[in-house]
Amino acid sequence: MRHFTQETPAVAGEAHGGEAFTARCSHSQTRFWLLDQLRPGDPSLHVAARWRIAGRLDAEILVRSFRILLDRHEALRTSIVGEGGRPVQRIAATVALPFSEIDLSGLPGDRLDEARTIADSEAGKPFELARAPLLRLTLLRLGRGDSLLLVTAHHSVCDGWSMVVLAREFVAIYGALIRGQAPAPAPSALHYADFAEWETAPTTAAAAERDLAFWARSLRDLTPFELPPDHPRRPGRERRFAAETRLLPAALGSRLEAYAREHGATPFVLACTILFGLLSARTGRGDVAIGTQVLGRDEIELEGVVGSFVNTLVLRAVLGPGQSFAERLAATRRTILEACDHALAPFDRVVQALAPSRDGLRPPLISVNIRLRPAPGPPRPPVEGTAPIRLVDLDFAASGSFFDLDLELAPSEAGWRLICEYDAGLYEARTVAGLLADFERAACAAVGARLPDPAPFASGASGGAAREVSEGASPDRPAEAAPSVERRTGGSPETGGGSADLLPGIRAIWREMLDRPDLSDDDDFFASGGHSLLAARVVARIEAETGRSVPLWSFFEAGTVARLCALLAGEATAGVRHRSLQEAKAAERPGFTAIHHAAADQELYRPLADALGADQPFATLQLESRLPPHEETLERLASAYRDAIEAAQPRGPIRLVGFCRSGVLAFEIARQFAEAGRDVALVVLIDCWEPGYFRRLPPRERGRAVSAYRRGRLAALLRHLRREGAGYLVSRAHLRLRSSRTWRRVRRILQRAGLASPNPEEAFWRLTDDLDALALAYEPRPHSGPVLIVRSESIPVGPALDPMLGWRAFAENGETVSVPGFGHEGAFSTAGCRVMAAKISLMALR
Repeated sequence: MRHFTQETPAVAGEAHGGEAFTARCSHSQTRFWLLDQLRPGDPSLHVAARWRIAGRLDAEILVRSFRILLDRHEALRTSIVGEGGRPVQRIAATVALPFSEIDLSGLPGDRLDEARTIADSEAGKPFELARAPLLRLTLLRLGRGDSLLLVTAHHSVCDGWSMVVLAREFVAIYGALIRGQAPAPAPSALHYADFAEWETAPTTAAAAERDLAFWARSLRDLTPFELPPDHPRRPGRERRFAAETRLLPAALGSRLEAYAREHGATPFVLACTILFGLLSARTGRGDVAIGTQVLGRDEIELEGVVGSFVNTLVLRAVLGPGQSFAERLAATRRTILEACDHALAPFDRVVQALAPSRDGLRPPLISVNIRLRPAPGPPRPPVEGTAPIRLVDLDFAASGSFFDLDLELAPSEAGWRLICEYDAGLYEARTVAGLLADFERAACAAVGARLPDPAPFASGASGGAAREVSEGASPDRPAEAAPSVERRTGGSPETGGGSADLLPGIRAIWREMLDRPDLSDDDDFFASGGHSLLAARVVARIEAETGRSVPLWSFFEAGTVARLCALLAGEATAGVRHRSLQEAKAAERPGFTAIHHAAADQELYRPLADALGADQPFATLQLESRLPPHEETLERLASAYRDAIEAAQPRGPIRLVGFCRSGVLAFEIARQFAEAGRDVALVVLIDCWEPGYFRRLPPRERGRAVSAYRRGRLAALLRHLRREGAGYLVSRAHLRLRSSRTWRRVRRILQRAGLASPNPEEAFWRLTDDLDALALAYEPRPHSGPVLIVRSESIPVGPALDPMLGWRAFAENGETVSVPGFGHEGAFSTAGCRVMAAKISLMALR
């Protein structure tokens, strides 16, 4: 890529002038803020559009056009910040525009494949909600007169229709600028903050309460619907999404549209009717509920406003055995019209009113969703005498979903396109592909069209894997549970006591906030009248009164006063979470378990997992945002990890991977496994120095080693500068400053004085400091099993330095390999992972 592309670094998105003001958050913004608190950086909260543009695109004018759009739409200058457990909008007067440009025109072969890879990567990069703008641009040059513009925004400031608005306005503004004219878009009558205020106006609030009463009646006895998954739900499991696409024949699409017109319905109503029948046939349930979204722009003045307006509605169908398809279509039409007539009640309020069980394992009320993709409409004709750009396609990247199965309909001249994003931890790709194929067969049968495939419609369960799960476990009780470690010790060092010391204060907060003086320590928060926003306020209150960090996900996971106190006191789980990168199948041999030490590293090991291949199951164990307070030694922490791995893999050889300080932890875990009699097939330590290596050397050797190390680091820095330019030096200096404990102490003092905002990386560095302290106090003991020491180009080498990075004295059967890759995580480059995978394969053959 370095030979064929030129990339302009993105400008940081921060306010650079003018005063910011605050405004009330809308209901949807509050929901997205809460979801971000639960799963920070979750890409399913992103709107990632891909604009295919024909014509010679001038990057400078593109940036000028978007700066006009930023000035025009307040939402694009908005950040969402928490104040006392409540979110508010902070709207800046001006913000910088994050923009990058990558030239792919020199690449051989199919440039669209590389563009799609970059687009998927851009769609998944996290936003920091407290930092505006929550939008970024990446321009991909595909060829002369052919570009792909990636426009990614957070859902709290943008929705699908807003992307259509931005695309239309961008083309008009760009066309005016390229002709040397001053763009003159019609001024906006309303801004998004006006809409947020309108939502809480007395008349609107009264109408929302009436709509809420409708939902409470119509959904009162609803049993949440789900399609039986191929894999059981597991507590603490990271959600991982994939997508399947199916293009229906153009003739079938035309027939569906004509059939809908003949029966006084829309194609969307027809698609919902087909989906209801399909889900009922696959599960045997006659009472089916799915979700959908409405634009929420009932007033004409809101049509051109950029912001997050969507609301989720529940569509419930009761299918009788003797109904004809036409009768079902009419019933679905009535259901959708009724739902749209009562769309003012926010989905969160509906969930709160019905008080369903909130076990954190499944979405509330609905797990299957269907929606219609907004279309930009036909392009406007170009102005004569100019060569303006033309928007030829507006597509969206699959960045994840709130639901287990999220079906999107994208009508086009080529036919209906069905895109289903799904939780890949629950469903196999073949199951989802079969669902889309059955949708096509059901559509053919419904409109009397000829079946394209003679295979009969699958009216039974969703396949062997799904049947296995549904027979072996109910949806409410998974057949397997994620590994957890229950370890009870003395009190927390922070409080001098255990959960008993925390109970009175936290109990009082819960009772006051819930207005339940009789609340017991084992009463569920949500069953007692709590809801998501109140949970955030309770967390803020607990943090203010106890000085403890309480991640919102832990509050949802606990659910009761007693459980939350046990978690905070370190008397419950040991703080490790298991996540599969390559799914293990029963017939496959046990794979690798990687240890990583920070939430920011969730995808760190994925390139290595991909290089090893799908036949090598690969999972990670992740520390939570803080080390459990009772795990005061690295040996005890390793023991907790060992217990969790033992629960997940009770048989077969153990293979461990660790990077940097986590490698020290991996080594101790392997040693403990071997001491207990388990077969430890391999330990891979990546860029991981033995923590006591330098201090154990004799003084003269230590001096030579330290000098060689510093010379090597300087040589690596110079190589970086030659390859990356002066910008690398600036980024390294910035990283050193951010990681400095002195600077972080200064920031905390400034924050307490109200002179600085909270440091979003504080939890990461605190966790790193804690693990550093444990590693430096650790005294390794020899391990006789195979150990592979991996060094990237950033690790100094020389005659005075141990090529095994100090592990030679403890790894009795150790080998080392050098891999290409610059930077602290350089070993995880594509080339570096290939070399690692090849070396691991060779060692496995011995």
